[in-house]
Amino acid sequence: MPFQDYDELEIRCPRLGGEVNFYYCRTCEKPFCSRILFCWAGRIDIGEYLAQNYTPEELKQGLNPSRSSRLEIILNSMEKAKTLK
Repeated sequence: MPFQDYDELEIRCPRLGGEVNFYYCRTCEKPFCSRILFCWAGRIDIGEYLAQNYTPEELKQGLNPSRSSRLEIILNSMEKAKTLK
């Protein structure tokens, strides 16, 4: 299952307090948001998706909780958005 299959799906992000798409969740942190399992479990087969698209090392890194605060996440997202334009 390629990365892009779910990119347009949206959910409410409990960390940011607003709507985000799957693309954001898989790119906002390296290699993906640490809450991706919790947030997407009811919408897609996220376990299989992660197993097919990430190495064991990436899974270990990505599933460890982030130490970033909500403000740090928002500021990092803003900086990242500036570079995409």
